[in-house]
Amino acid sequence: MTRDVPDGDLDRLTAGLSALSRLVVGITAVAVGALDVELTLTQHRMIVLLATTGPRRTVDLAGDLGVHPSTASRTGDRLVRRGLLARRRLSDDRRVSWLHLTDRGRDLVAEIVRRRTAELRRLLAAVPAEARRTPADLMDALVLAAGEPSEPAWWQHWATSSRPPGADIPAQD
Repeated sequence: MTRDVPDGDLDRLTAGLSALSRLVVGITAVAVGALDVELTLTQHRMIVLLATTGPRRTVDLAGDLGVHPSTASRTGDRLVRRGLLARRRLSDDRRVSWLHLTDRGRDLVAEIVRRRTAELRRLLAAVPAEARRTPADLMDALVLAAGEPSEPAWWQHWATSSRPPGADIPAQD
C-alpha cells in the first residue's frame, strides 16, 4: 500500500498523523475533564472497546489493551465499583468473567464521543477548503487550527523540554 507513496510524502503523512493523534487525545482529555469524571487512558480505552465490541472476556480485553490480564481485571474492578461496567460469570464456566458496559458507562462513552466530535467539527469548519486538498494538507491544517505544534516543531521543543529554566543562559560570575 505504501509502495506508491514517495518517501517525502510518507514522512509528511506520518508526521501529520502523529501530530493529529496528540490533538485527538487532547480533545478527548478535555471532553472527559469537562464531564468531571476521573478516567485513565486505559480505563477510557476499555470502555470504548466494550462500547464497540459488546461484552468481552477480561483476558480478551487484556490482549486488546496490550496489558497483563491481572491489569485488565483490576482496571475492570475499578470501573465496576464506579458503576460504569458490570461483571458476569457464565454458569457453565465460573472461572471466566465477562465485562460489559452499564447504562451509565454507555452514556459516558456517548457523551465523550459527542463532545469530541463537536470539537473536531469545529476545527474542520475552521480549515479553509483549499487546505483540504490532500490528507496531509488536511492534517496539517487541523493541527494548526487547534494551535498544536507540527510534529517537527514538537520534537524540537521536546529536545529542550527537560532543561531547567535559564539553563541556556550563560552563568555570570
